[in-house]
Amino acid sequence: MQRFLALIGLVSVLAACGSSAATQAPTTAPTTAAAATATTAPEPTAAATEAAAEATTAPADSAAGTRTIKHVMGETTITGVPQKVVVLEWVYVENLLALGVQPAGVADIEGYNKWVDVPVELGPAAVDVGTRGEANLETIASIKPDLIITLQYDAEKNYAQYSAIAPTLVFNAYPESGDQYTEMIETFNTIADVLGKTEEAKAVLAKMEQTYAEAKQTLAAAGFENAPYVLAQAYTSNSAAEIRLFTDNSMIAKLISKTGLKNAWTASTFQVYGFSTVGSEALAGLGDVNFMYVVADDDNPFASGAIKPFWDSLDFVKKGQAYPLGGDVWFFGGPLSAEVLAERVVKSLTKQ
Repeated sequence: MQRFLALIGLVSVLAACGSSAATQAPTTAPTTAAAATATTAPEPTAAATEAAAEATTAPADSAAGTRTIKHVMGETTITGVPQKVVVLEWVYVENLLALGVQPAGVADIEGYNKWVDVPVELGPAAVDVGTRGEANLETIASIKPDLIITLQYDAEKNYAQYSAIAPTLVFNAYPESGDQYTEMIETFNTIADVLGKTEEAKAVLAKMEQTYAEAKQTLAAAGFENAPYVLAQAYTSNSAAEIRLFTDNSMIAKLISKTGLKNAWTASTFQVYGFSTVGSEALAGLGDVNFMYVVADDDNPFASGAIKPFWDSLDFVKKGQAYPLGGDVWFFGGPLSAEVLAERVVKSLTKQ
């Protein structure tokens, strides 16, 4: 249950951290009540979005080997290729591992190992530097890193302290325009460039695209070519089902489109965090779709006594087109997570 709550609560945590009332990220998975009530989020500022769009690497100084990297908190000058990297958000840990780089420090190693399921393991030498959003500055400094990588919600309050220790790069995984998938790829390539791993990045992304191509071929052969789908996360809130339906700008929706499926869910306004939050009654209007959903083993609102009769009456349920993906799906990662998700979609739809 805690693992699932971490999944449904992650974006809400980031949203809360952008408000004046919530000044730090939680150190553990949100409680059921927190996950249930944190269903909307303020949008990031236009300035932050513009900075994210401009995140680039300036030409290197051939003598000093210095580069200036633009990111959401400004510009950072990096000399040489960083060897000791401290990473304060899990998606960037995954990015390093995909590039063959083991981070020197990681925020909340126990949580990462529990909740992020990718085929490359975090090595035992990584130092735990505290929690996401509340990293221990003394521990980070003791590592003597060449680079710190973190997410915007964390850096907005700690950027000066991090930068005093080492050059710090800050990214925003939830752009105000465009989509999260494009941002994920751009950030992955920026990190690869900074670490001198551009060829490795090309190989990782090529393998990811190959996974999509194989998934698309398998799904087409199984009769799912251009099939409409809706993707949901659901949990219980105040004895009712709270459901997140993912929009086209989300990383997961863009990923699934690569497999040849078509998202049937649209929102009336742009959803910066990539999902709409609805009640169970909204499911009645979805029609003939392939409904893929994530629920916890011990919190499946669709199986509850109050909702199950309604659930059983839905067209896609009666047609056998409701597909559970499991409660351990990680929607907010990088290329390695993208491969895992694509494979999970294929297995679920084809009932492998």
